[in-house]
Amino acid sequence: MKKIIITIISLLPLVSVAQGHGDTIRLRQVVVTATQHATTRSEAPTAVGVIDGGQMEAVSAVNLGQALNFGTGLRVENTCQNCGTNEVRINGLGQAYSQILIDSRPVNSALAGVYLLDQLPTVLIDRVEVLRGGGSALYGSNAIAGVVNVITREPHSNSASVGNTTSLIGGRSWDMGQSFNASVVSDDHRAGVAVFGHNRHREAYDHNGDGYSEVGLLKGRMVGFRGYLRTSDFTKLNLEYHNIHDFRRGGDRFDLPSPMAHISEGGEHDIHSANLKWDWLPASGLRHASLFASLQHVDRQSYYGEREDSEPYGTAYGYTQGLTLNYGAQYSRHFDTLWLMPAELTAGVEHTLDGLQDHTYGSPDTLRQEVGMLSAYLQNEWKSQRWSLLVGGRIDKHTMIDAPVVSPRLNLRYAPDDHVALRASYASGFRAPQVYDEDLHVGAVGGELYKITNAPGLRMERSHSLSGSADICLHMGSLEADVLIEGFYTRINDAFVNELLFDDTTSGYLHYERRNADGAEVMGVNVEVTLSPIEAMRLQLGGTWQRSLYTGEGKEWDEGRHERRMERTPDVYAYLMGVYTPVKHLHLTATGIFTGPMLVYHHVADETKHGGSSEVEKVITDAFVDLSLKAAYSIPFGESTELELSLGIQNLFNSYQRDLDSGPERDAAYIYGPALPRSLMFGARLTI
Repeated sequence: MKKIIITIISLLPLVSVAQGHGDTIRLRQVVVTATQHATTRSEAPTAVGVIDGGQMEAVSAVNLGQALNFGTGLRVENTCQNCGTNEVRINGLGQAYSQILIDSRPVNSALAGVYLLDQLPTVLIDRVEVLRGGGSALYGSNAIAGVVNVITREPHSNSASVGNTTSLIGGRSWDMGQSFNASVVSDDHRAGVAVFGHNRHREAYDHNGDGYSEVGLLKGRMVGFRGYLRTSDFTKLNLEYHNIHDFRRGGDRFDLPSPMAHISEGGEHDIHSANLKWDWLPASGLRHASLFASLQHVDRQSYYGEREDSEPYGTAYGYTQGLTLNYGAQYSRHFDTLWLMPAELTAGVEHTLDGLQDHTYGSPDTLRQEVGMLSAYLQNEWKSQRWSLLVGGRIDKHTMIDAPVVSPRLNLRYAPDDHVALRASYASGFRAPQVYDEDLHVGAVGGELYKITNAPGLRMERSHSLSGSADICLHMGSLEADVLIEGFYTRINDAFVNELLFDDTTSGYLHYERRNADGAEVMGVNVEVTLSPIEAMRLQLGGTWQRSLYTGEGKEWDEGRHERRMERTPDVYAYLMGVYTPVKHLHLTATGIFTGPMLVYHHVADETKHGGSSEVEKVITDAFVDLSLKAAYSIPFGESTELELSLGIQNLFNSYQRDLDSGPERDAAYIYGPALPRSLMFGARLTI
């Protein structure tokens, strides 16, 4: 622990940020995720983290995953050398325990979520709001760890920009991305539209020279728009649509088709997503009603296969289709007085349908799954300038759970003055026993494939979350600072674990079954500090200390052996970011990510170690410090046109995993730490 503290302190002088002195007062930011309607962070009943456009620009994030690295309580990690999947963890729990929303709607299916962090470019995003802790009372199944709410760009003025970001990964492989966005708003502001697009081409990168990728080939593009029309003085219609086309592949022999490679994992996705919302807000401002509908269609063609030179070309093709529909209505009413205090009542109903069909060619396996959830929620928040009390709950009837699930929440806020907000919260959550995320990603270890199915009678996971926080804004002369200290505890009953059922030698599969374990507990402390000692300088630091443990004997990680610690959950992790502006138009940026030691499982396929049989070993990883530097200079042309040029270096100290597996029998999931080695970065952006 002492070494960790010394490392973090040693980085502090290197990092500083500038975005305008007044921007440091983050308590004034408006958020919607805590209550399903707009409120300031200082008045929100529970702490909400915000990653805005300025922060995403400062860290040179080109997609959602890169942006989430710089949120308190969040950690993003690459979990496969071949296909390049990324996973975000909130307060130490995996991505399957979190809801990723688009404009507050749970339209992202489990199928789309496998590569979602890579596929959503920041050119689409206005800001990201993060609700840590149980969110099922508002957002239903899977929101045990929390909610990541992606708020898309809305047109505010007439503007346009085009840019390019190019990286040279490890001095060998190019990663090039182009983006554009433009918005047009009518003179009377009754209509507006924003259009955006992104194109990316990343070459495969082989770090250890064994001919197999650590970072896979990626070709992706996204186009979309968001528009609004004020249909009357009191009504507004919003429409958002985007299409993502994504091709990725990892393994070897990239100059040949996938069936001719020794190892090839990846797929081609075509994703269509749309959101429609109608709002009614009368002149009094006391009532607000909305109708909404969201749709997502995913078409995926995949190949996950391995073969020897002497074998015929592979046939490990898969074809998957998914359709998700979410629609409903919400009503809120403000009362000047309701039982002695002002109050905000919110009620809503919604229905979610998720259909999935997956077929693997070359085997008889076909998966068809249709899941529905009918939901209703009700909450009331009594709120004054100093106090607020929110009592609410949600009832969900899930087609894979016999009885309706009730998820309550209770939030208390006390603000002794305008610069302090103290909060205490309780929330319940659940996770339904359906097919999730990587269950449709077949992996290979030493030439053996595996698949996962649900055990008969599998029960849902149930969670209970407690948190307490202090959000403080400090003024000390010219120094302004925001400090958030948050303690959290989550108990999960009947936690899901995957255990080996049998080795199906006829089909060549290792068959794992998802079962219920005793449970799990996660507890810890989040700290976030934003400093602005002078107008030209701003520093943001976020850190987490936590423990994630299975209860009882723990998870079976090898036959007859159990472990209480959760994998890929370091006890300590932190980030730093900021910009210093020594002169007008010049921004010097430094960002850092610290990842403490953690438990990782390694499926070893090495004859010299285990006599020709695959075994599993536990590995405690090293700590990593990933520091990046960037300089950006803006050149103005007239009053509204500006060209920005940037140059940077990512992972300055080349802090990268040193014990990577090699060859065709490697464990592709044995990868941890920073996603990229030392890389150069160049950028240009023209704004008018």
